[in-house]
Amino acid sequence: MSKTTASWRGAHWRPQDVQLSHEDWITPVTRDVMVTLGTREVAADIAGFQALATLHGQISEYEHTKIGIDCSSLRWIDAQLGACLMTIVNSCREKGNEVIIYNISFNIQTILKKNKTLQGSLSDNYGTTIPVTGFKLDNEVEFSRYCSSNILRPEVPKMSRGLREKFLEGLDELFANSSLHSKAKIPVFAGGQFFPKKDRLTFVISDAGQGISGSLGAAGLHFSSTSDAIDWAMQMNNSARSGDIPGGLGLGILQEFVKLNGGCLLVCSHDGYWELRGNRVSKHDLRGIFPGTAVSLEINTADTRSYHMASRVNPHEIW
Repeated sequence: MSKTTASWRGAHWRPQDVQLSHEDWITPVTRDVMVTLGTREVAADIAGFQALATLHGQISEYEHTKIGIDCSSLRWIDAQLGACLMTIVNSCREKGNEVIIYNISFNIQTILKKNKTLQGSLSDNYGTTIPVTGFKLDNEVEFSRYCSSNILRPEVPKMSRGLREKFLEGLDELFANSSLHSKAKIPVFAGGQFFPKKDRLTFVISDAGQGISGSLGAAGLHFSSTSDAIDWAMQMNNSARSGDIPGGLGLGILQEFVKLNGGCLLVCSHDGYWELRGNRVSKHDLRGIFPGTAVSLEINTADTRSYHMASRVNPHEIW
């Protein structure tokens, strides 16, 4: 891969604070620092989220600082993780910082411009990107429209009308969790990518909130580790919601589909990581903290089967 030359002055993250203009988010800085993203690959897996948590730890301590991120070691990033990068960078901006990336390869720069993670939008001639987009916590309708128009593409395995509706409700459930529990000060970010050569469609939603263990703790539920808290939250019908709002159904549908489809559903929240890949669940503790909660959905588009609701009585079951 070719790299940017010394004459290139760095790439700005897109000013994705939603309510702020480009001029508003640049605040006076008192010093300059440079940190290194010291990994060759950032993918939607435990190693990738460990790298993201490490990056957050490197830049989160600063205030009113111009922070450069040296990406000279980076050779690959899953494009949908631009949503997580926006969470990290905008959390840093909340402290009056300016963030610029340096020495990023041309290929990575191109894809992150195509999906609108970076400034300088490029056209997506192949139609494989799902643009990284920010949503205020009360933008449920806009998020639902975004998912309806971007997620259930022709490459996704066929679903009955009833299942498609429940599947989209599952995605809405993810946003509702962020809206109700995160208490985030910045928007929720979402984005995705279709990888034709890998037969995978991926989608990520990321917030900068108090995390799953924080929301469960506020409800009086405490666990020995964050990964255990995530595991509890992912069990059918478990919820920290209050009042008469039900929870869990949407996540149940997504988990059941992933098991049958051979895809992946993962959750990273603060220092905890939970992953369902096919029928196997794994849990890990991160060295460091992701600034909120990210949920990643991976659909196996090589799956040629059709899916339907197994029962009108139990909408958790699909076949």
